[in-house]
Amino acid sequence: MIENPLALLAFMFLTIAFARWLELKFVIVQKISSAVVCTLLGLLLANIGILPHGSEVHDGVYRFAVPYAIVLVILSSKLGDLRKAGARLVIAFVIAGAGTFVGAFVSSLLFRATLGEETWKLGGTFAGAFWGGGMNFAAVGQGLDMSPSLFSAAFVVDNLSTVPWMLAQVGLFTLLAPYYRRFAKAALSEQPSSGEASDALNEEAKKWSQAQVRLWDLAILSALPLGALWLAELGNPYIPWFPEVLWLTTMALIGAQLPFIQRLRGAAMLSYFALHLFFIVIGATSNVREVLNAGPALFLYMLAIIAIHGAFVYGLGWLARLDLPTLTIASQAAVGGPGSALALGMAMKWHDLVTPGIIVGIFGYAVGNYLGFATAHLIQLVP
Repeated sequence: MIENPLALLAFMFLTIAFARWLELKFVIVQKISSAVVCTLLGLLLANIGILPHGSEVHDGVYRFAVPYAIVLVILSSKLGDLRKAGARLVIAFVIAGAGTFVGAFVSSLLFRATLGEETWKLGGTFAGAFWGGGMNFAAVGQGLDMSPSLFSAAFVVDNLSTVPWMLAQVGLFTLLAPYYRRFAKAALSEQPSSGEASDALNEEAKKWSQAQVRLWDLAILSALPLGALWLAELGNPYIPWFPEVLWLTTMALIGAQLPFIQRLRGAAMLSYFALHLFFIVIGATSNVREVLNAGPALFLYMLAIIAIHGAFVYGLGWLARLDLPTLTIASQAAVGGPGSALALGMAMKWHDLVTPGIIVGIFGYAVGNYLGFATAHLIQLVP
């Protein structure tokens, strides 16, 4: 077993490199992402005795990796960009968030007897993830102090949601189109070439995996999360009921509007790196038997949340007279994040909705944490 802190940290870094190599090499790994692979590798290596289940390195990663990731990724959320997305898509995205809240709230009450006393934490964590993404899943789950085994199982299940929902939305578009056509025209435009689609997908992927980072950028981006953590610690005694994660989210969202911050490069990539470390530790601190036992029930729970979300989005969207492509992209941006909204927009040839979908998806990183904590505590209040 690797117990020396320096050797352990070096091994974790190499594990991230290995997971990224697998993602570049194998299509199936691309589908589930290197972050999920890091969770599974942490789970495997700890349960066969190579990694410890706990150490001072684990404690350090818990304390700093997620705050770093939260602050850095939200720095790319520019409120001014929402104007580029357009009012209809922003309204649809708000409806998608409301649908996620209803889905998480109702499903948590239905599954509470099956999933146990931490169901309220699951509800908040999935609510954050389905109006933001994996970053919000990590932030809310850690902020609510969810048990590592349940977190690992839920994280894997969360990552199984994007592709099935995308395929379901393609089918739903065909089924629902006749009912929307009479009052809204489809947001279709010219078909993009395969080269344009590939370039757009590559640009979105590069933001998370590679960047030309200057020494100036690296120094400032390393300092900002630490400064935000320090300020959060200063503010916590005055408003103790306000979670540290929301302090960080709020400060990062304010900072993201400053032109000086907007010119920094590499924030998304550095945040993704920090999250990989966190997911290795989450896997390593989990009990494999508990993860496997929780899996089937959690999968059904996740499906129930998405089903209610979909019914709410398409139903209320119909009443609001929003067009079907806009609703579809807004829902996918909420559940799967900006990358999957881009992929669906390209696949369905809704060229005009690709960039707006990415914009609202990125904005979801900033707002998902608020929805997650609010949902969790509302579920907890229900006897």
